[in-house]
Amino acid sequence: MPSRYKIKVIVLAVASAAVLASYHWPSTDLSQWHLIALLVVLTFVAENLAFDLPVLGSVSLAFAFDYAALVYAGPIAAAIVVVAGTVTLRELKQKKPVWVVAFNFFQLLLSILLAGIVYLELGGIPLSLAKGLQSASSSVLPMMASAATFFALNVLIVSLGIALYRSLSLKDVWHLQHTANYLVSFVGLALLGALMAQLIAAAGWMGIVLLLLPLVVARQTFQVYQDLARAYSETIRSLVAAIEAKDPYTRGHSERVAGYSCLIGEAVSLAASEVKTLEFAALLHDLGKIGVRTETLVKQEHLTHEEFTQIRRHPEVGKAVLEEVEFLEGIVSIVFAHHERPDGTGYPLGLVSDEIPFEARILAVADCFDAMTSNRAYRRPMTMGQARAELIRVSGTQLDANLVEVFLSQIVDEVDIETLAERMGAAIAQPN
Repeated sequence: MPSRYKIKVIVLAVASAAVLASYHWPSTDLSQWHLIALLVVLTFVAENLAFDLPVLGSVSLAFAFDYAALVYAGPIAAAIVVVAGTVTLRELKQKKPVWVVAFNFFQLLLSILLAGIVYLELGGIPLSLAKGLQSASSSVLPMMASAATFFALNVLIVSLGIALYRSLSLKDVWHLQHTANYLVSFVGLALLGALMAQLIAAAGWMGIVLLLLPLVVARQTFQVYQDLARAYSETIRSLVAAIEAKDPYTRGHSERVAGYSCLIGEAVSLAASEVKTLEFAALLHDLGKIGVRTETLVKQEHLTHEEFTQIRRHPEVGKAVLEEVEFLEGIVSIVFAHHERPDGTGYPLGLVSDEIPFEARILAVADCFDAMTSNRAYRRPMTMGQARAELIRVSGTQLDANLVEVFLSQIVDEVDIETLAERMGAAIAQPN
């Protein structure tokens, strides 16, 4: 376990203690302790039914119960409910390191306490103490702000923890965890938690029971999303493995091209969903080579006209295969056009400039750079300097000039091509 990770746990512990000791907390109504106890039990159950995230950590529906406790009984009650879910039966079976459990404990405690302070400072009053002093409209801002605070702190602290634990950058963690995809679901859980608090105030324990079914459905939706994402990813990687099994010289090529493509896509501010589509397209851009004879792919001599024609057909073959897979239809045009050139000399259609899909132009830059800087059967790889010079030379003719400039600006600090390639490949090779 990295020592920096342990230091972070200690910092979280000290910060949690400082917040607890320094803030003037309002009194907590413990006359409804049985309702808080029920929320504790439900939080524990929800955390035990959590499912794993792609890189590290897990997600559950416990936040709905945590947030209900905050709105109904206040930050201290919410802290009690939150803490109840920090140690689960699954973690005990997996024998998770004490430092990991402690990290989860303190980050949740600190997040809910600070969210509670935001709620109180903006005029929010726990419903068990409100006694009609707080209207529904006046409680909207405190509830929204406290929920946003918890989400932001939770994501930031957990991401930092994963980054230290796995030696990744924050950017890579957010990319691999698909954090943005959980925002909408989190908003839904916050709304359910707020509604649950209102129902508890009005109907006691029946208010909790009334919302259990929607929460079960919400969890199932989370799980289905994760299962589908995993199935899609596994399908794509199986196809990539089939491609690279034919040509040992291009092993790892697809992952590196995907990494470079995502680097460019993010630099030109593509939406997260567009970057993901671009990543899938880059991983499968050479799928059509399964229709090319292995001897042709690994041939060290000059290709014959027939062999060259066969290789030039791989975008069409890839298009034909991908069109049969419904969830990959969004990448068909990108894969089909990744060998088109701005000057019209590319293939298979000879498209010009803006006729070429933007994502295909990004993919072309990434593919060209990796082809030049990786080992092939017919030549040795170029150095970084040689590759830069070649990219600039073909800029505007073979490759989109603006995208070449963007790409070179993103790798300006890289002097070691092997380090850059390993970083790009590792970022994409993580399971999604």
